Amino acid sequence: MKQMIAYCGLNCESCEARLATIHRDEALREKVAESWSKLNGVKITPDMIHCEGCRTDGVKTPYCESICPIRQCAMGRKMETCGSCEEKDQCEKLGAILQSNAEAAGNLKSYAFVILRERPELMDRAASWFHEKWGVPKEAYLACMTAYLSGETEYGWYLCLDGERIVGGLGVIENDFHDRKDLKPNVCAVYTEEAHRGRGIAGELLNLAAEDMKAKGISPLYLVTDHIGFYERYGWEFFCMAQGDGEEEMTRLYIHR
Repeated sequence: MKQMIAYCGLNCESCEARLATIHRDEALREKVAESWSKLNGVKITPDMIHCEGCRTDGVKTPYCESICPIRQCAMGRKMETCGSCEEKDQCEKLGAILQSNAEAAGNLKSYAFVILRERPELMDRAASWFHEKWGVPKEAYLACMTAYLSGETEYGWYLCLDGERIVGGLGVIENDFHDRKDLKPNVCAVYTEEAHRGRGIAGELLNLAAEDMKAKGISPLYLVTDHIGFYERYGWEFFCMAQGDGEEEMTRLYIHR
């Protein structure tokens, strides 16, 4: 489960209290204090708006630290989130949040993140899935995955499963069809099913791949993308522009050190 997802399923990554804390934004801190005071009918001062996330190490708001009944319950039961609680469907406190926040309900779905070597029987299904998403021939994916599973290369493949259904994935290959052949290896084929987006799946996969590659002494990693602001959340930095094979426009190339 993504670390920025709170026990109740709310996304701490987009919480204004956390944003004010990590960016040291005093104006936002004052805005949040005023807003929360009106919402809760109690006096909340700017100095209370210090929080780095419900399930992370670091400072918390007074409410999140010691008052929130959901957090206290989940911690007492040693649960990753309320999503793993057998009583979640009958919980009135959790229900009040989930009824008004569809994203939180989705965030509590239980996903499994796997390295293909842990589940080699998924290779054919994974190759078909990536082919459907990107249009690259299935045989090309099968060739890369076979080389990985046989130990010919350490460039891996990573999947997110909802039950046994693949809903997200990415791979690591030598070059992702661009002219900077010296910048390798490349993360490629990053994709999350539309119905499962906004739940941190891509970020979890990116972190999994980076950690797995670094454990094998493979660093840095590169990737090409047109997105601005997304990969930066997970430790990627813009590195240079690259010319994609057969592309008229240059594209952004990122690095993860």
